[in-house]
Amino acid sequence: MSEITDEQLAVEADYFERSAARSERAAVAGQRDAADPSKTAYARACAARAAEIARENAAEYRLIAADLRVGEIPDCLDLSDLADGS
Repeated sequence: MSEITDEQLAVEADYFERSAARSERAAVAGQRDAADPSKTAYARACAARAAEIARENAAEYRLIAADLRVGEIPDCLDLSDLADGS
């Protein structure tokens, strides 16, 4: 098994940063729907919860990206394909 390069880690970190940005956009959309009086109470509650989850995901993705940028591979990731050169 070969070593994962800093360049490969940076590519993965970029991916997680983009994922965080997507999750933030989803959170904003969820909050907008949660505040929309034309939606049912149930739909607003679902949208509020979806926004909360999206924000949690965004925070987690940013932490993963930060770890990758300093050369750490979080336990939640399996980057063995990178190490194998696949």
